[in-house]
This record gives sequence, structure tokens and C-alpha cells, in this order.
Amino acid sequence: MSFFNAAIRVPLETFVSLFGDAHPLWSLSILSVLIGIGMLWVFGATSNQKAIERAKKKMQAYLLELRLYGDDPALLFKAQRDLILSNLRYMGLMLVPALYLTIPMVVLLFHLDAIYGIRSLEPGERVVLTMQAAGRLTPNTPIPELSTPDGFVAETPAVRALEDGQYSWRLRADKPGHGELGFKWMGSDFTKSLDAGSLDAGESLRYVSPRRESSLWGSIESPGEDPLSVKNLDWIEVRYPGKEIALGSLSLHWLVWFLVISMVSAYALKGFFGVTI
Repeated sequence: MSFFNAAIRVPLETFVSLFGDAHPLWSLSILSVLIGIGMLWVFGATSNQKAIERAKKKMQAYLLELRLYGDDPALLFKAQRDLILSNLRYMGLMLVPALYLTIPMVVLLFHLDAIYGIRSLEPGERVVLTMQAAGRLTPNTPIPELSTPDGFVAETPAVRALEDGQYSWRLRADKPGHGELGFKWMGSDFTKSLDAGSLDAGESLRYVSPRRESSLWGSIESPGEDPLSVKNLDWIEVRYPGKEIALGSLSLHWLVWFLVISMVSAYALKGFFGVTI
């Protein structure tokens, strides 16, 4: 899974780094168009284009029948029935390319969210760090030793939640920077990335990893770091705030921008690529 995530993470990091401290909508827009073209290609390659074209023409014909035979209840009912059946047939034809696109798109969206959807800490901002054990804790379970990188301070000792199997700390960022939290627990040493900074200060986009996971699905959902391989440990989480991308007075979640731009570009280019949607 480390190699799989890195195979996506490294090209994406390289791509967004080309834009430096430019507005994030620049890189997101280009990515959205490229992904829209990719989705269009997959759709054309995996769908029955002739059947889709026939289904669309039939739906248009049945819509015309609804207007022509509005005064004849029997013909009107037949046209309505045929229109519904044609819609269902069309939806069935669309299901095949949708199945091919779903898994790669879900994986890609997790990666994009780590870049565009999560904000690193501002200097002076506080955040909760949580470590989840793989089971309940007992009063005799040792408390992890935590070390913070330069520019970050642990304001509290570890707080245990025995029933939930969790340890929590409150951290404070004192200055912009990127480093790793160090942990020592039950004979194992491990780390978790930590980020502070501000795009307003001229920093470029980068992966921000709120959670480091040990499970397979968790590693797919949190692709910013390599999976944990520590016995008796499920995950470590830094509760970073979310962020939106603003264009003038309009501020939207990155996924809204992505969906609009990718879908519009795919629809606009379908004729150029000879794809029927």
C-alpha cells in the first residue's frame, strides 16, 4: 500500500509544486480538466456507445409523442411507459462505465482532499492529537512518550480514555514548519507528520496528513503518509481544520470546484473525442 499511495502522491506533489504559491484554483482547475478528459476517455472505452445513442434517440421520440398525443389518454400512457423504460435502459448502460470509474475516482479524491481540503496549522493555533490503541487500555498500560519537532509544543500531558483505548494531547504551533512527532510506546518507536504554515505567507500547496493508519482501508483513506506497522496501534490523528477555496467573494469546498470544472470540461469536449453521454 505504501508503494501504491506513493505512485499517486509523488506525481501529484510534483504537479502542484510547479505552481509555487499561486492561487490553488489554478492547479485544481488544470487537474480537474485533465481528470475530466480521463473520465471521458474511460467512459467512451467502457460503454456501449451505439446503444447509448439509440437510447437517447428513443427518449427524444417518446418525449415528442407526449406532446403530440396529449389528447389521447391511451397513447399518452403508452408514451409515458416507454419513456420510463427507455430511461431505465439508459441508466443501465451508464452503470458499466460508472463501475469502472468509481474505485479510481474515490482513491484520487482522497489524495486531492489531502492537498486542497485540509489546512495546516497557523502559528499560535492549537490542535488535539489522538493516538488510538487496538483495544481498551488498562490503568497499568504504559503512557506513550511524545517528542515534538521544533516550532511545536505539547501543552498538556497525555490524557487517557481507557474504554476508548485512546491517548490525547493538546499541541500548539509556535511558528510555520514541517516536522514529525516522535512516539515511544510498548517497545516501539514511530512517528506522525505535523504541519504549520499559511498560504497567505506565500507557501506552496502540499499534502497535509491528518491521520496515519495501520489498516488497509485506512491507508487508502489517509494517503498522506505510509501505513503504521506498530503492534497494538490503530491510528494517530491530528485534527487539522478544513479549508475552502475562495474566488473573490465566492468561497467553496474544493470538491465543488472540482466537480463543476471536470464535468463541464468533459461535457464540452465530448464531441471532440467522439463520445456520447
